[in-house]
Amino acid sequence: MDVREIDWERWTPTDTATLLFVIQQGRALLIRKKRGLGAGKINAPGGRLEPGERAIDAAVREVREELGVTPIAPRERGTLAFEFVDGYRLLCHVFSSDRCEGEAIETDEAVPLWTALDEIPYGEMWADDALWLPKMLAGCGFSGRFVFDGDRLLSHELTLRDPAAALFARLDSLAIAHETRAHPPVFTVAQAQRHRPADERGVHVKNLFVRDKKGSMWLVTVREDRALDLAQLASAIGTKHLSFASYDRLREFLGVEPGSVTPFAVLNDRGNQVKLVLDATLATEAMVRCHPLCNDRTTGVSGADLLRFAEDCRHAPLLVALP
Repeated sequence: MDVREIDWERWTPTDTATLLFVIQQGRALLIRKKRGLGAGKINAPGGRLEPGERAIDAAVREVREELGVTPIAPRERGTLAFEFVDGYRLLCHVFSSDRCEGEAIETDEAVPLWTALDEIPYGEMWADDALWLPKMLAGCGFSGRFVFDGDRLLSHELTLRDPAAALFARLDSLAIAHETRAHPPVFTVAQAQRHRPADERGVHVKNLFVRDKKGSMWLVTVREDRALDLAQLASAIGTKHLSFASYDRLREFLGVEPGSVTPFAVLNDRGNQVKLVLDATLATEAMVRCHPLCNDRTTGVSGADLLRFAEDCRHAPLLVALP
């Protein structure tokens, strides 16, 4: 059976279910399932909706029942439709949450597994997970269609909502030369360095999204090997009492996920609420490499073109000489 042979316009699920990934401090809360569909496999907690239940409510309930914790402010990230050759059909809503309340415990349904985001054991999961989960972790929205024979994947289609698409279109419209390299999702400088070609030219950066005591927000981009002290940074940019801004602010004002912060994100700050700060030395570099609004790729532009891009987005950067 091929996914293209199915009339998806008329397709209706036998059951509707959820998955919910709690992602905090560089780890995802996974489970080894003890019973039911996929018993023995690793996945996120989740399960079927009860009659009249909303998907988001079911997602929270299932995490509580399986692990004893309560996810806070979950957000829907994508949908998955599964057709099994035996006739069973499942529609799955996928959610994520930045944190949870309580301590994860083993229950008669699942064993909790806090897993580093760069060590997710795809080989012990359903075959489709390796196709869409890295994209979710990178910041993409998605919808997938899959055909399974038991636990064997026969065919699939995956549609992505790629946040980098608008960026590349803007760079092209400005005739800014750019080059992009794909890699697994990375969340730290050390992880990025492990996936980097030894001969890759250019300067790689790291980024901070911070706010001061008055609520002003700053997006700060510096060389990746630059040690930063928030007090010194505050002095350099003419403010006081800097602290890291919340993930909710990051999404609201810059439109990116944690791990994907980049100077290119000023593209999404249409209300000019965020001030861009660049390490002054970047302006003259032949190649500056940043995430293109998602952390599964690295895009390089010249320092001069990075400034030109920011100015075109009405975010002329503050160039600072950092200690």
